[in-house]
Amino acid sequence: MIDQNMTEVMAIESHAKDLKYQYFIQRSATSLVIITFLLVLLATPTGIALSSDTVTNEALNSHIHKFAGHGLIVIAALQVVVLFLGRKFHIEKQPA
Repeated sequence: MIDQNMTEVMAIESHAKDLKYQYFIQRSATSLVIITFLLVLLATPTGIALSSDTVTNEALNSHIHKFAGHGLIVIAALQVVVLFLGRKFHIEKQPA
């Protein structure tokens, strides 16, 4: 009887810990999507400005565009990791 109760308590504690991880993973994924969207919003006008001939400060614009592009690559790699961890800690249902 005691062993069964201990097993149930351990299962509930493990479930609570998994819920914390799942919550953290979900919030991380949301943050990464927002950062991706902001970097795209930064890269788009700088790319358009670089393609035109009337750029007044081309060096600064080029650096900003490169920063946004490299940032998108890094964030995409992080999103792959978060996707993998999200699948690993996905909880189907609560323990009985």
